[in-house]
Amino acid sequence: MNQTIRLLDIYSADLFIRSRASELRKCINDDVDEVTLDFEGIGFMSRSFADEVCNIIDDMGGKTFTLVNQNSDVATMMTKVRDGRSRERKRGVENAKMYEFQDMESLSEFLIAM
Repeated sequence: MNQTIRLLDIYSADLFIRSRASELRKCINDDVDEVTLDFEGIGFMSRSFADEVCNIIDDMGGKTFTLVNQNSDVATMMTKVRDGRSRERKRGVENAKMYEFQDMESLSEFLIAM
């Protein structure tokens, strides 16, 4: 069974906030095997929104997702996020010095002294 979700019916043409993307989970029916996400009319998607869409797809491993009608900006963002998730993250410094501040004044003094 297939379900098509037209994102423009749920969101505005600009997709910004990760928490808004997580609302998409509620729209996906439990009894479907295939989900089509239709991006027709979506002009912009932030990296955080795209990352949350990838989280949803990963978390619902038993379902097949197809993304359709993505403009070039949306498709590029999804590709960049997927590629970034597949690369191993490397830290330049293994053990960074940690500082703890009791209040804003002590933080401010520390920053001024730098």
